[in-house]
Amino acid sequence: MRTKHLIPNQAAGLTYAHAYAAREDYGGDDGGGGGGGRDPFEGFPEEVLGLIVSKLPFRSAVAASVVSRRWRGALAAAPALDLDFAAAFPEAPRRRAAFAAAATAALAGSPERPLRRLRLALEGLFDQAFAASAADHLASWLAAAAARGVERLELHLPRSRHAVLPPSLLRCTSLTSVTLRLDHYALPLPSLSSLTRLSRLHLASVSLAGNGDFFGDLISGCRELRCLILEQCHIGALRLAGPSRLCSLVIKDCSWTQESSVAVSEMPELRALRYSGEVATRHIVDGDVSLDEVRLSIEKPPVKPREATIRELIALVGNVRSLLLSPWCIEQFARPEEWSKAQLGKVRQLACIIERREEGALSVAPLLSNCPNVEELCVSVVPTQCKRRRCSDDGECHRVLGRKGATMKHLRGVRMEYIDESKSGFELVKVLLKNAPALEMMTIVPSMDGLEQAMFRRRVLKLRKTSRNASIQFSTTG
Repeated sequence: MRTKHLIPNQAAGLTYAHAYAAREDYGGDDGGGGGGGRDPFEGFPEEVLGLIVSKLPFRSAVAASVVSRRWRGALAAAPALDLDFAAAFPEAPRRRAAFAAAATAALAGSPERPLRRLRLALEGLFDQAFAASAADHLASWLAAAAARGVERLELHLPRSRHAVLPPSLLRCTSLTSVTLRLDHYALPLPSLSSLTRLSRLHLASVSLAGNGDFFGDLISGCRELRCLILEQCHIGALRLAGPSRLCSLVIKDCSWTQESSVAVSEMPELRALRYSGEVATRHIVDGDVSLDEVRLSIEKPPVKPREATIRELIALVGNVRSLLLSPWCIEQFARPEEWSKAQLGKVRQLACIIERREEGALSVAPLLSNCPNVEELCVSVVPTQCKRRRCSDDGECHRVLGRKGATMKHLRGVRMEYIDESKSGFELVKVLLKNAPALEMMTIVPSMDGLEQAMFRRRVLKLRKTSRNASIQFSTTG
């Protein structure tokens, strides 16, 4: 194993080669002196050895600790530990005990050796015979991590009635980043308000529907929280009321109760919102919130939402600079009575995900006409199961963008991924080249190959370009 690149402070002479050459009794004596079997790492402090083993998988790090007496304490001095049971040992009762013993020894370091990062992935550890012991070990591991001042924690728990968050988690008051990936965790999540230094929180597969005022306690107690990620959680009410320093909110593939809501108020530093999956019933955003980046990758709901829900969604994108919309969101914005109310004059970066059907590309035209200052445009096509429908009017795209004042004067870069030779796809390329006088680069990733791609390329290169500096580039990879 090459370890020279893992050792810091080379300028100070603390390198493998220096330690190898500095020892007078090392291997240079061909007379068979007693120094030929010395460990070349003997001159390094345990902090350096701990840094080396922290770069290894846990099973390899445990094996390295038994190479010699000098390496025995290296694992306990590691600043980062990745304790993944499924990757370290096979699923057998004897191996579970061995994993627990090795993890306990690794975390039993001195408090003078801080633990920067700890990852605990315990899938397969909580079986019926070892579940109670695993719960006790989890509590002791987090207590040991708290004593060493752990700063970043990532905890993966399997679905088991014994896999419960222990109280020792709340004693890790030095935490700045926490990821809790809990497989269908049914118990109420404890309040994290005691983690006052927390700046990043990622909750995955957690039910927060009947968890009281969890978010209220979180915002009031964790004043340094900057990023909140909710992934595949079940939520009833997401109420974030400041004052707070929260700047990024991610809602990824979450499910909602029947009467659900997202309410944000007094968040002056909130700049980014990423919202995907199902849609909540209500969306209430205070006027003091000024978002710069909004990504709405919302799926089409099985039941048509109320008009108030759609209007509140459209209000979320007011005055943003970077905007991404899913096919269903584009369909809502394309309605004349709705997109005319949206304030999209500040949008500089626009990304649209459209479905592969004949009118899919044409659905972007009303949105583009309402974004007069967009500078970068990306259009990505995804497959769809619906039947293709014939376009009602071939000149619809030209009429929408061709009216007075609808020219995209600031558009400089366009990227179109998996565009085919359908009527609407080709028409969209044609309209963009005609209505973008400042266009510099258009990159096209066709969905076809071979002869069809060559024919499509020839048709595009023959189109009229308003910008003299426009360059069209074809790429084979997205």
